[in-house]
Amino acid sequence: MPRQRLTRLLAGLLGALLLPLLPAATEPTAPSHGVLAFDHFIVTSGPICAARPAPDCVAVAWRFADRDGDRGLSVEELQAVRDALGQWTAWRYDGLATTERSAIVLGLTLADAIGLERLLAAYDADGDGLVSRAELLADVVLDERPLAEVLRDPQALDRRAVARRLGVLPQLLDPLEP
Repeated sequence: MPRQRLTRLLAGLLGALLLPLLPAATEPTAPSHGVLAFDHFIVTSGPICAARPAPDCVAVAWRFADRDGDRGLSVEELQAVRDALGQWTAWRYDGLATTERSAIVLGLTLADAIGLERLLAAYDADGDGLVSRAELLADVVLDERPLAEVLRDPQALDRRAVARRLGVLPQLLDPLEP
């Protein structure tokens, strides 16, 4: 069995095991403002990220995540995005493909295992307590292709550098491939 197929299978199994741990969405309760804001972000950024140059996608995502507009992401901002993604996933659970659910759960699990403070420190090259866009993209070369294409290109994304930065095996990042 090819390594990538085995990795995706393992990610799917991990996702299936961890998905029940996400907070359950309750049918009668309306989604919170944060969940609706995240849903709006997904709906509006999706077409941009799917068809436009990668820098356009990153700019839209950055505007969403950098809530105070200081051009850097703090632990609090990272936590807000992480929480919104978890709640949105639970809310949209039935509408997501199994592979999407698995990738989201694996990403959340990695972020939680690494810890947002450690994640920020791994990218905060200047030690100011914030991650700038340039620091976040240190291991990525953006170009005119859509972001998903850039992230699949081993010449554009240095997966080994990302894995070293995060202190994980490079193979753990394979299932996060778009």
